[in-house]
Amino acid sequence: MIRLCLLFLALALPLRAEVFPALHEVTGVAADDVLNIRAAPDAGAEVIGTLAPDATGVEVLSVAGGWGQVNTDERSGYVAMRFLKRADGADWNALETPLTCLGTEPFWSLQIDPVTGETRFQTPEDEAARVARITGSWPALPWSPGAAIGLPEGLAVLHPAECSDGMSDQSYGIAADLFLTGSERARLSGCCRLGQR
Repeated sequence: MIRLCLLFLALALPLRAEVFPALHEVTGVAADDVLNIRAAPDAGAEVIGTLAPDATGVEVLSVAGGWGQVNTDERSGYVAMRFLKRADGADWNALETPLTCLGTEPFWSLQIDPVTGETRFQTPEDEAARVARITGSWPALPWSPGAAIGLPEGLAVLHPAECSDGMSDQSYGIAADLFLTGSERARLSGCCRLGQR
């Protein structure tokens, strides 16, 4: 009877959905070929960029119908997911992966490196980035996909969402709100990508 109850519970609980954005690696492409990035999720769409056959660290923003949305140069495009394999590692909202966040009006950037435990915050008025220790970390929970990072003078709240930087045709999969408690006492909004760039 206990086994039957456990089986019922296992079947009744929803399967864990894949979290995006996520880093991927190109696979199944010949060494002398490339993986095309297309303007639309269609094999006949215009090629707007390419990925090397051994490319790693490819950020896939979302997936639909076998196509993954990725960025190339200053725009967003699509690649066939059958040629991409999800990289090993935790989801971005476990706060174990470096992130780069940016915003406009006013311009700002924030690099978050959980490996070193440091952040680098910069605005155009700053001659050098302000490097500081992460003061706290609130990873996502199974029922709540958002996450937060404590800054010396504030909090960065991150959540999965379609996001635009307002300056390019690139897309982002993480939205960020910074609540600054220092002398600025400002709220800044922007977008994040995986990795330090």
